[in-house]
Amino acid sequence: MVQSKISGAINFVLVFTLLIGLVGRVSAHGILLSPTPRLPYGQNVTDIIAKVSNPTKEFPCGIAGDSPGPVTTYKPGEKILIAYNRTITHGGDCLMQLSRYGDKYDKDFKTFENLGPCGMEKGLFTAFVEVPHDECDNKDCVMRFRWDDDAGNNYLYCVNVRIKKYPDCWDSKRRRSIGTTRRALKN
Repeated sequence: MVQSKISGAINFVLVFTLLIGLVGRVSAHGILLSPTPRLPYGQNVTDIIAKVSNPTKEFPCGIAGDSPGPVTTYKPGEKILIAYNRTITHGGDCLMQLSRYGDKYDKDFKTFENLGPCGMEKGLFTAFVEVPHDECDNKDCVMRFRWDDDAGNNYLYCVNVRIKKYPDCWDSKRRRSIGTTRRALKN
């Protein structure tokens, strides 16, 4: 399912506001707010956020592991917002990584953007990154936010993604037919 930009923005603002409010109430280190990460299921949202906000040794996707989550579709080269809220200062680099082979092995994740130091101050860390230009339109496409802090802790968040030029088959066929029609009219 492809969202419109307006409904996607409204959803983002609502989720962002909810998570900022909850993150401030739990004793945690940080949490990825955008793009929407996988989160484990549970009854108590505050407990879930506290668990995923703490350091993890569970590679490659942290405590959420292979939990289901929303699938976000991006176009190759699209600029997307990365938003991460920190409640501690440990320093360390943040990376955006992509695996075209699922989330079974840590070695499958390749860095496509080094966000640089992102744990130097408490509060919201934001950056825009460019989605890789290669399409990744299969069920195994996973984007990961990774923060390896200077204290030796790891924070890992996986996001289910699709990267494709056209949002759906209909749009792709329509664009091809328009191009074919324009060429035919020129001749």
